[in-house]
Amino acid sequence: MSESSVPTRDRAAGQPAAPVVRYAVDPRAERPPGRLFRLLSSGAGSIVPVAVVLLLWQAGSMAGLIDKTFFPAPSECVRALVELVSSGELLPNVGITARRILLGFLLGVIPATLLGIAMGRSRWIRVLVDPLIAITYPIPVVAILPLLLVIFGTGGRPIVVLAGIISFFPAVVNAMSGVLQVDERLILMARNLGAGRQQILWKIILPGALPSIFAGIRLAAGLALLGTIAGEFLAASDGIGSMTWRYWQIYQIDNMYATLAVIAAMGFLLTTVTLRVQRRFFGWTEGQK
Repeated sequence: MSESSVPTRDRAAGQPAAPVVRYAVDPRAERPPGRLFRLLSSGAGSIVPVAVVLLLWQAGSMAGLIDKTFFPAPSECVRALVELVSSGELLPNVGITARRILLGFLLGVIPATLLGIAMGRSRWIRVLVDPLIAITYPIPVVAILPLLLVIFGTGGRPIVVLAGIISFFPAVVNAMSGVLQVDERLILMARNLGAGRQQILWKIILPGALPSIFAGIRLAAGLALLGTIAGEFLAASDGIGSMTWRYWQIYQIDNMYATLAVIAAMGFLLTTVTLRVQRRFFGWTEGQK
């Protein structure tokens, strides 16, 4: 960005006035996005890169460039997926996993968001809680699964708690960071104008912190899926994660890839839903930094 200054003379005082600064406009900034960019950025267009990779994978498998023992062709994985759906085994397990993801997500995000806002507004709470988060955050969450099994027993409950714990940390950290980034001068101005604590919270703090809060929620959604699948790998007899682990054990690679594709689709759907909710109700937050 270039700039030029043009000095002018103040007629009344006879002295040169402050130079007028003119900024050159980058023509690329005003250029609208091309058709290809609009296509790839749309909901349907986001599938294009995945389709290209699958086509290359299929072509390499048919040409013998890819070992089918470890990487079966996508057509074989699709056939295995159709067989799993028609047998009635897949959809009930997908429903079980989806319920665990939702419960774990809510269990982690709701208290984390409230605690993060409180930490951002209270130095005492931040001083007391922040060291605990700093100590427990680096611990691999899957490592505490045996402890959860001892406390809650087998079944879906320890998996839900594991998903809640793993989704807790990004939500609380982003919520606290969002509140701390709110301009304190706006809060002081509102107090000088007679605004109360609730008005400041709902009118200034939360709107300013929402972009960071939603970023934490999107991260927490993906981590809830990760925690649920990891828990089902190790400590469940049902769910899509348990199916994937079982097919690996009996070496049914095509079925394993089919269930992995379902897990990937669930993650994509979860992320897309959270993004659509943000755009639908809080679309203005995307433009904030």
